[in-house]
Amino acid sequence: MWICSLTQKIEDWASDTAFLFKLARDYYKDVVQNEVVLANITKNDKILCIGGGICPFTAILFHQATGAEITVIDNNDCCVLKARQIIERLSLSKYVKVFHQDGGSERLSFDEYTVVHFALQVSPMEYVFSHVEKHVAPNTKLLVRRPKKHLGKLYNRLPSPLLHNCPLTTHKKARNIGNTLLYIKQEYASA
Repeated sequence: MWICSLTQKIEDWASDTAFLFKLARDYYKDVVQNEVVLANITKNDKILCIGGGICPFTAILFHQATGAEITVIDNNDCCVLKARQIIERLSLSKYVKVFHQDGGSERLSFDEYTVVHFALQVSPMEYVFSHVEKHVAPNTKLLVRRPKKHLGKLYNRLPSPLLHNCPLTTHKKARNIGNTLLYIKQEYASA
């Protein structure tokens, strides 16, 4: 999708320019703060961010807002390499780990995570969300970013019936992110 390529290009520029990095990071600040409140994230949470990109702003801001440990995964080698350099440059590598991994991979373990965050650009969103939801432990919080309505066709849709009536937070200041949904994995009674 061209929107993902554009986002990657902007993050690439931001990774090399302090002013652009700060400007782009500040764009996500209110969004992440709303998500922290929505999911009641604390320093005791272990967060997995799926789709970190070149500049893992969400992971950085989650850590700065809560003190929580963050793992970032992205399925693009170039993004992972540059993201690791940024995390190192910011002296956050003790708290924020970045790995090359696909969110839909069978090799990915979700055992330690209490919160899983899905970037807007995760693709295919429905497949990755279904895979993660099936493998996380009960009570794990899944935060799913959704685009503004007029931009819906630019991103993968998530028509999962599991997300109907989920609590959400609306992002008024963000240009492309409309809201974030909070889905909490329920315990299912055994038959």
